[in-house]
Amino acid sequence: MKRLSVPSPFAQMAFAIAGGILLGYFKPSLAMQMKPLGDWFLAAIRLLIVPIVFFTVMTGIGALVQVRQVGRLGVRIFFCFELMSTLALLAGLLAAHFAQPGAGFPLSAEALHGASGIRGAAAIAMPDLPQTVFQAFGKSSILQALLFACICGVATALLGRRAAGFSARCDRIGAQLLKLVQWLMYLAPLAAFGAIAFSVGRYGVHSVTPLIRLLVLLYATTGLFVLVPLGLLARRAGIRIGAFIRYLKEELLLVFGTSSSVTAMPGLLKKLEMAGCPRIVAGVAIPSGYSFNLNGSNIYLAMAVVFLAQAFGIELGPGEYLTILAVAMVTSKGASGVAGSAFMALAATIAAVPALPDSSLLLIVGIERLLKCRPLANVIGNGVACMAIAAWDGRLEKDALDRQRLR
Repeated sequence: MKRLSVPSPFAQMAFAIAGGILLGYFKPSLAMQMKPLGDWFLAAIRLLIVPIVFFTVMTGIGALVQVRQVGRLGVRIFFCFELMSTLALLAGLLAAHFAQPGAGFPLSAEALHGASGIRGAAAIAMPDLPQTVFQAFGKSSILQALLFACICGVATALLGRRAAGFSARCDRIGAQLLKLVQWLMYLAPLAAFGAIAFSVGRYGVHSVTPLIRLLVLLYATTGLFVLVPLGLLARRAGIRIGAFIRYLKEELLLVFGTSSSVTAMPGLLKKLEMAGCPRIVAGVAIPSGYSFNLNGSNIYLAMAVVFLAQAFGIELGPGEYLTILAVAMVTSKGASGVAGSAFMALAATIAAVPALPDSSLLLIVGIERLLKCRPLANVIGNGVACMAIAAWDGRLEKDALDRQRLR
């Protein structure tokens, strides 16, 4: 008997969104009772967010300081990564600011989080477990956890070998927490179904229009970022961006199928060496880039925060934009290319807008698995940055570029 294949995460999310829209349109009262599916998913996110932010950002900052200690190569890696990360965050902020994908759908925290205005829906209280865990963690807010993580990361890096054991244990804890996030993301289709069904049932089918606008804008902005800033950086290294993308087609297809940029790392390292990038450069830059140079995740991170603020009718001024940019520069260090990590980084970045409730995450969980452009841009961005760093350091072999037809 032939075994039935399990639909891909992409297909599962697409079916969940379609099912939520149909239920909300034809059975609004029943659809609004699906809201607890999203609420419980949000409760699980709240449970994990503070410890994940602390451990991943702490180990990431510590590793970043160590990269700078490699010498001239480390300083160049640090400068290139921070420059590209900043440009990606700015691209997301500016695109969302001018395109206004979340405009025209003002919400309130009470409408999304509470059940007081839901007709025919059962009022189900949110579980208290996250608050209990937060209290056990010292009643830390996200911003306090970020500050503490940065201090601990710099301290462990400066202590060097004396803190090696502590850093290794924290790294293992962070890795295990990210595995929990991966398992949690298997429930994302259920959460998306509940959130979309509730939204359509209460506000009408037009309520999914902002999500469609966000999805289109995100793909368009990511594509432009790859062609323009990354294209210019590649040209500085003597590489044509189109030829480089074709050169990495096997790795990009793997990332497209798995929705995780980590799966392409072994092949990417091999391809870069074949293209003339020295092993020492690729061996330091690529693993570091998977925490510090995730351009696709950074675009999504900035754009999603601004989108949610627009959806809730929150006016953002220059001060708020600078705050989002500063916080996202830190939280993005935890978006390690593992499935679900960018969503956790978004949950942490929302703290930069105090008026924006964490329940707003329910609006965006429906498109989380549909963002194939995000890991693809992460891989391309890391590859281009690595080649540019090798060229900047005078170690890129031009003959190898010619053999691979990249110039």
